[in-house]
Amino acid sequence: MISLDRDAMTPMYVQLANVLRDRIRRGEIPVGRRLPSQSELEEETGGTVSRRTIKSAIEVLVDEGLVQGVQGKGVFVIALPSKSTD
Repeated sequence: MISLDRDAMTPMYVQLANVLRDRIRRGEIPVGRRLPSQSELEEETGGTVSRRTIKSAIEVLVDEGLVQGVQGKGVFVIALPSKSTD
């Protein structure tokens, strides 16, 4: 279960990106593996975030060069986060 703080100053999509980045860093989602789908992430957050929020979180990771979308397959981890990425 992913727990996000609605009342925090940090936007929800940034919180979610941080959770996913941490999972990648810890090896829970290794390089070459698919991230959970939007619907799976929606379920993991207990339906508390919108698909737009999830998409924004994934866009953060794409911009950081950690993940890449593959048409019709999903979003895959392509690199590990550097220590300074937080």
